[in-house]
Amino acid sequence: MAKNPKEDLFADSTMTFGEHLEELRQCLFRAAIGLVVGVGFGLFLADDVIQQIQVPLKKSLRGYYQMQAMDKIQNDELAKAEQAGLITDENYVSNDIEVELDQLILRLKAAVPNQLGALNYSPYSFVADDFYLEAESGSEHRKFFQHVQSSLDEELPWATFLVGLLDDTQLEQFSRVVNSVDNPYDEDLSDAVELLNVWANEASVYDNHEIRDLVKSNIEGPDTWWTQFDTSTDENQVDINEVFSNLTARINDPNDGLSTADMTRRINKFAISNAFPDYLRSARPATITLPVWEKKDIRVQTLNAHEGFMIWLKAAFIAGFVIGSPWIFFQLWAFVAAGLYPHERKYVYIYLPFCLALFFGGAAMAFFIVMEPVLDFLFSYNRMMAIDPDPRISEWLGFVMFLPIGFGVAFQLPLVMLMLQRIGMFTTAAYLAKWRVAILVIFIIAMFLTPADPLSMLLLGGPLTVLYFLGILLCKFMPRNKNPYAESYDPV
Repeated sequence: MAKNPKEDLFADSTMTFGEHLEELRQCLFRAAIGLVVGVGFGLFLADDVIQQIQVPLKKSLRGYYQMQAMDKIQNDELAKAEQAGLITDENYVSNDIEVELDQLILRLKAAVPNQLGALNYSPYSFVADDFYLEAESGSEHRKFFQHVQSSLDEELPWATFLVGLLDDTQLEQFSRVVNSVDNPYDEDLSDAVELLNVWANEASVYDNHEIRDLVKSNIEGPDTWWTQFDTSTDENQVDINEVFSNLTARINDPNDGLSTADMTRRINKFAISNAFPDYLRSARPATITLPVWEKKDIRVQTLNAHEGFMIWLKAAFIAGFVIGSPWIFFQLWAFVAAGLYPHERKYVYIYLPFCLALFFGGAAMAFFIVMEPVLDFLFSYNRMMAIDPDPRISEWLGFVMFLPIGFGVAFQLPLVMLMLQRIGMFTTAAYLAKWRVAILVIFIIAMFLTPADPLSMLLLGGPLTVLYFLGILLCKFMPRNKNPYAESYDPV
C-alpha cells in the first residue's frame, strides 16, 4: 500500500509481452547457472548422499528381518529368552536348512576322526519317514508287510525270497507287525523299520532278479514319477539293468568315505523303495532341519552394469538442487516480482524465506520422521505374505525423491492461504466456516501426494490439518490492509 496518497501506484508497472519473455529468459538462465554450480558441488557429495538416503531403508529392512526372526520363536519362551538379544542387539537372523544326515555324519567323522571316528552309525538306512503316511491310520508300514504276507501266501518268488532272509526272531517281529492291529503305533513302526534294514544289509537283495523285475516294472510304468524326466522315448529310456550295473560297480570302488556295507545299503534302499512305490517313498537321503545363524548384511542392489553410475549422477543432481535451491527459488520469485506493482513486490521478499523454510521443513519431516514408519508399514505386508523384500536402489531413489517433494509442496499451505486472503479471494471467517470441507480436501490431496498406502496419507494429512489452522492464525494476526483499488480510495 502506498504510504503517500499522491504516489502513483501504477508507475513502473507496465511490461510488454516481449519484456516478460526477456525477464523469464534471464531468470531461467540465472537459475540454470545456479543449478549447474550446485550440481558441481553435488558431484563431491554424491557418495555421502547415496549412503544417507539408504539409512531409513536399511533401518526398516533390519527391523523387518528382526521381526521375521522373532516370529519363528514366538511360541518358545526359552528360545526368546536365549535368542532375543542375538536378534535385536547383534542383528543375527536364523534360516532353516535341510542337511543330508548321512553326508553330515560322514564328513564329521572324516574331519575329526579322533572324536567321531568310532561313531557307530550306518548311513543310508531306512527310517520311519520312508513309509508313506495315511490321512487317518498313520504310516503305511502295516499295509506293506500285510502285502508281503499275502504275496507269500500266493508263493510269489520275491516274497518267498525276502521272508527267507529273516531269522526266527525277525520272523516273530514280521508276524507282530502283520497282525498288530491293537498294538501301539510306535512299537509297530520300530519293528517295521528294523525289518527293512535287515533286507537293506543283505547284498543278495539288489542282485535278486525278481526284485529287479519289480523295480523295472515300476520305473518304466506310465504313471511313475520317472516319466517326468521324459523317459518314454527310446533315446531317454531308463535302462534299469544299466542302473544296477553302475551301482554294483561302486560297491567294489566306494568313495565319499563309504564302505562296502554302506554302498550295499544305498543300493538296496534304492531297489526296495522303487520295488514297492505304493508303500515306500522313492529312495532319498534322510535329512534333518538345522538353524543357521548369520549376521544379516542389509544391501540395496543394482540390476545392471550402468545403473550404479546413473544412481551416482542422480544423487549428484539431488545434492546440487538442494544446494542451489535458495538461488533457484529466488530467481523464480524475481520473475514473479517483475510482473507485480511496486507496492506488491515487498511481499515476495517476505514470503520467500517462509516458503523455503516450509519446503525444507516438510521435506525433512518426510525423510527423517515419516519415511521409516511408512516403510515399516509396507514391509509388514511382506511379513504377512512371507515375501522377502529385495529393494533396488533406482526404485528407492525415486521413492526418496517423491515423498519429500510431496511433503515440501504441501507444507506451503499456510502461505497459500495467507496470499489468497491478501488478494481478497477468501476471508478468515470463510476459512473457519469451511474447516470440515478443507480437512476433507487436505486428505484427498495427501492421497495423491503420497505413495499408495494409508499411513503416509495420514502422516501428511495430519500435519497439513495443523498447518491449515496455523494459516487461519496468520490470516487473523496479519490482516489484509485496505485495498488501494477500492472506489473510495484515490491514490492521486
